[in-house]
Amino acid sequence: MSYSMPFGGHWSVEVMHHKRDVSLSEDDSRTGKAGASRLLGSLSTLVINLLEGMKIKNMAAQIDTFADKFTTLIQFLTQQMVL
Repeated sequence: MSYSMPFGGHWSVEVMHHKRDVSLSEDDSRTGKAGASRLLGSLSTLVINLLEGMKIKNMAAQIDTFADKFTTLIQFLTQQMVL
């Protein structure tokens, strides 16, 4: 069966994979279970989409800030209505 993506569909997938790897170092993350890998990928996409919605220019720096300041992360997720 052949599937054709809409114009630009392939590149939008490649761009998302690039963002997930560069911003979240996803290629360095290894999981032993397929379900965990799918969950990690979904969460990575969610994080990137939320940060893009905020017009964050340096996603990796913002993620580092969240890692250092957990309360800031919780406030962000609450404001975005994720929690």
